[in-house]
Formats: sequence, C-alpha cells, structure tokens
Amino acid sequence: MRYPRLAAAAALTGTGAVLAAGYAAAGPAGLIDAASVVTLGVLIVARGTLRGEKPRPVRPEESRRDRPPRMTVRAADFPAYAKIASDLEWAQMSRRHYEHLLRPTLARLAAALDRPDVVDLAGPGGPADADGPGVDRATLDRIVSRLEGGEP
Repeated sequence: MRYPRLAAAAALTGTGAVLAAGYAAAGPAGLIDAASVVTLGVLIVARGTLRGEKPRPVRPEESRRDRPPRMTVRAADFPAYAKIASDLEWAQMSRRHYEHLLRPTLARLAAALDRPDVVDLAGPGGPADADGPGVDRATLDRIVSRLEGGEP
C-alpha cells in the first residue's frame, strides 16, 4: 500500500460516518445495527487481505494410490443375521412371532450345536397363548448365551 496512514484515516472516518448515520436514523438501535454492519465489513476486509501460508494436503498423493480400498461390511452381506436379529426383536412383541419364526430357528441352531434343551428355556411350545405377550428379553438373553456356549 502506498499511503497506509491515508487509508487508515479514510477507514476511521468512514466508520465514524456510518455509526453517526445509524444513530441519526434510529437512535441507539440504529447505532447498534450500524456497529454490527461495520464489524462485519471489517471482518470481511481483514479476511480478504490477510493471507496465511498455503495449507498442506491432508494426505499425500502417493499414499492414496498405494492402498487398496477397504472392504466395508454391510448388513446386506449377511441376510441370515439380519433375519435372526429381526426375529429376536419381534419375539419380544408377540408369542406368535416367537413360536412361528424364532423358535424353529433356535431349534435348528441348538440341534446343530448339540444343545437341544436350550430352546425349552422359554417354556413349552404350542398354541396355548399365541396372541399373548412375547418372550421377555432376559429369557432371550439366556437362550442366546447358552447357544453361544456360556452359562449365565
């Protein structure tokens, strides 16, 4: 800048004129509004004139090409898991869902793991109260943990 003092004097005079015009137009509320506008202008001008150093890249180019893309695991890759998780949720809502959806799945798993007595923890099967409440979460937790091999 060729005349820095002249520029500072002009900026100070302009700021004073804007503040005076705001006060004259609307009193103290106008002064506050004008001060907000002046502050915003100063911040915009400062941001435009003050430059920092060039930011470094987040990751060097050569390391991006060397890495193979990571494999992501999605629920769609395991439809049986998603079905069992859904059946476990529904079994808590309705006894009918437990009897017709989850109990056969648990029986197959128990037979495959050689633990056939685990499924009977929820009580005897059958249509005694098919429209009643589902199996409580604690019972389902006991069944699943015994299927996994742990004894609670």
